[in-house]
Amino acid sequence: MRSNVVGLVAAAALLASVGIANAKSPVKLTDGQLDDITAGASLTSASLAASVATTGALNFAGAVNTAVAANLAAMANPSAVGTAVGADLGAAGAFNNLLAASTSAAIIAATP
Repeated sequence: MRSNVVGLVAAAALLASVGIANAKSPVKLTDGQLDDITAGASLTSASLAASVATTGALNFAGAVNTAVAANLAAMANPSAVGTAVGADLGAAGAFNNLLAASTSAAIIAATP
């Protein structure tokens, strides 16, 4: 029964959308109008570099937070040492990724 309702809704949506993309004929734009058109925003080198570095830093901060919590738990309960070691290795991996992200950010920022 449920699949019938989903199929009916999908068919109704398809039929309702038939007339949506009914475009008129092409319009000629003047040079002034064309000068005002932007095809979409692209990331500049600086904003892309900042994004890459920020992502790496946030991932590292999260991994360190997890490792600290796991180490505190291991201090209270020695059987949780394996979890702490795993979290420490995760933080080390995140640090490695942070270094790679920082290097990438520097390269991106230096690229015109």
